Amino acid sequence: MNPLDRHAFARCGVAAVLAASAVVAAPWAASAAENRPPSQPALSELTTENEACVAGADRPYVDTRPTLRTVLRDPDGGRMSAEFEVSWTDGSGVRQIRTSGTTTALLSGSPFSWTVPTDVPAFTEVSWRVRASDGTLWGPWSSDGGSGPCEFVYDTEAPAKPLVSSPEYPDDKLWHDGVGVYGTFTVDSTSDDTVSYRYSFFGGPQLTALPAEPGGPVELRWLPQSEGVKWLDVQSVDRAGNASTPATHQFRVSGGRTAVAAWTLADPTGASEAAAEAGGRTATAGDGVVFGAAGPARTSVTGAVGLDGSDSAYLTSGAPAVDTGGAFSVSAWVRPDVVAADMTAVGQGGAAGFGLGAEDGAWSFSVGGSVVRGGVPETGDWAHLTGVYDPVAGTARLYVDGRAVGTAQNVTGTSVSGNLQIGRTLARGSASGNWRGGLAGVRVWDRIVVAAEAAGAAKRGTVSEGYWALDEVTGGNSPERDGGRPLTLGGDAAIYRDGAPCDWLDPDCLPGQSPLFGSGHLLLDGDGDFAATDGQGIATEDSFSVAAHVRIDAAAQDRPMTVLSVGGEGNSLAEVRYSGSTQNWEMALTDAGGEQVTLTAGGAWASPDDVHHLALVYDDEADEILLYADGQLSARQAYRPGWTTTGDLQIGRSQGVDGWGGHLAGAVDEVHVYAGVLSATQVAHLAVGATDV
Repeated sequence: MNPLDRHAFARCGVAAVLAASAVVAAPWAASAAENRPPSQPALSELTTENEACVAGADRPYVDTRPTLRTVLRDPDGGRMSAEFEVSWTDGSGVRQIRTSGTTTALLSGSPFSWTVPTDVPAFTEVSWRVRASDGTLWGPWSSDGGSGPCEFVYDTEAPAKPLVSSPEYPDDKLWHDGVGVYGTFTVDSTSDDTVSYRYSFFGGPQLTALPAEPGGPVELRWLPQSEGVKWLDVQSVDRAGNASTPATHQFRVSGGRTAVAAWTLADPTGASEAAAEAGGRTATAGDGVVFGAAGPARTSVTGAVGLDGSDSAYLTSGAPAVDTGGAFSVSAWVRPDVVAADMTAVGQGGAAGFGLGAEDGAWSFSVGGSVVRGGVPETGDWAHLTGVYDPVAGTARLYVDGRAVGTAQNVTGTSVSGNLQIGRTLARGSASGNWRGGLAGVRVWDRIVVAAEAAGAAKRGTVSEGYWALDEVTGGNSPERDGGRPLTLGGDAAIYRDGAPCDWLDPDCLPGQSPLFGSGHLLLDGDGDFAATDGQGIATEDSFSVAAHVRIDAAAQDRPMTVLSVGGEGNSLAEVRYSGSTQNWEMALTDAGGEQVTLTAGGAWASPDDVHHLALVYDDEADEILLYADGQLSARQAYRPGWTTTGDLQIGRSQGVDGWGGHLAGAVDEVHVYAGVLSATQVAHLAVGATDV
């Protein structure tokens, strides 16, 4: 090879080697050349003790040394560190700076945090910023490029205890009016950094009120629901969340003011006007009003008036009873003889004032043109209606038989002229809505009647209709305590008495067993035995309650058996029974059309050979049926059966399409029948053996 060619070849080889080297080194050189600094932290991802990054007047105030947080990112990925910096101007005008130093390295996109040092002063505007490093390059500060720093103030001092005053309910150890009357409570602070007040009335839920400006006052409105010693607890809260020592405003609430106008309407037959129970003005009656009618049963109302629905069916006091633009309440016992017509029981000022009565097939209460409806009127049945107008809440509420059935919102009452009318609406000389039926116990208040008062006014008592101790038997009958109809024993039913002599071969003779209660109980063998009131029926068109103690024989525990039933025409209207398949108590109801509903007592095991207490309660006013087992409410259902019959009480059997069945094998004792609704407390008393409630 020519030397020149050899030299040329050598040069080419070296070039090739160098070229190859360049190819291998290129990726490393490119990486080093392209390493980019971390990204500038985004202000949206910076927080001061979970508060957003803000400067100026909106800077957050914190009550502890705050933890500063951010999220850092590197466009090249990998691990990175943070540096936080806080700064402030001290009292000498010298700028102070503290930094976190370089934090532990974390992957790009990770959160970073730092709690500021202990020498950061309170009540000083503090700025902070943060930047990131990838170990080689530092990224820009979060404040760079015009973004600006984050700021905070560390505030460790609680505001002063607030001041509380009330013109209606001052803290003066005197009793003040009263249930159903709003009180205004003014809360103020001497600390100009108070931004909210935390408060609660009488140990109720804690609420928050905001003043119009820091350190300013707030007004709280509160409606007493009951009389007694009450209190308002309040704390001032500053921008940092520091709360003051609680201030307690104690006050005394008297009972609610009595009605400003009232008429019992229980005047004697032949009267022409109703005497005033309150307010001092008699109510003159039109020709369509008849005094001397019967009032609602089991109440303190001793009489009523009947109105025939004609244009002259009304009474009027000749004066307004209340300012319809302020708080007021009105109530009455009402009995409609028709339910298709719109009728007014009590009204004042026409549609612009108020009206209490029935409208569009429902009970109704109207105020200032707004109407609330609820509940269903029933022909010939008494109901208690209460209408309440609350101008502070802007509501009109209607109670039927003591239960709230509806509330209208955004109601505005209007002060209008017009005399109070009973049994009609009268506006601008034109009358309408004349009542057809009975009215009694009309009352009007210049305050709010609270829920407990509405319930109490509508309460009907319970009246014992029969109590059979089942301790003795004479001529096949076990006597009723007060001389009412005895329970007639049928089949082989017997009264078992402790220590009573019997043939030990007789399977009904149970030596060594004591009566369930007292000195005896009713013993049934499940083979056709029963006891019945035989002619002293239960009036099922009104509320009633039936209760008894029972023990199921273990030998018959697999079969269904009836403990109590109320007889109808050819079938039992209601029965309380034992399910042998599930060993549960059940309640079966059959309406006038033959439709049957069955309810199972939840959580109440009907254990054989143990003594249990059962109570069936029908609430006609609430249209519901209830079953209690061992003193506890175990089943409940809305029910409108349309019962109108009077049925005998049957013990130990029920009637169906196939005749009598469900005969009970076991013992029954302490049987009670009441007109009215037994309360849960009354049932509990009977369950432990009380002979009356």
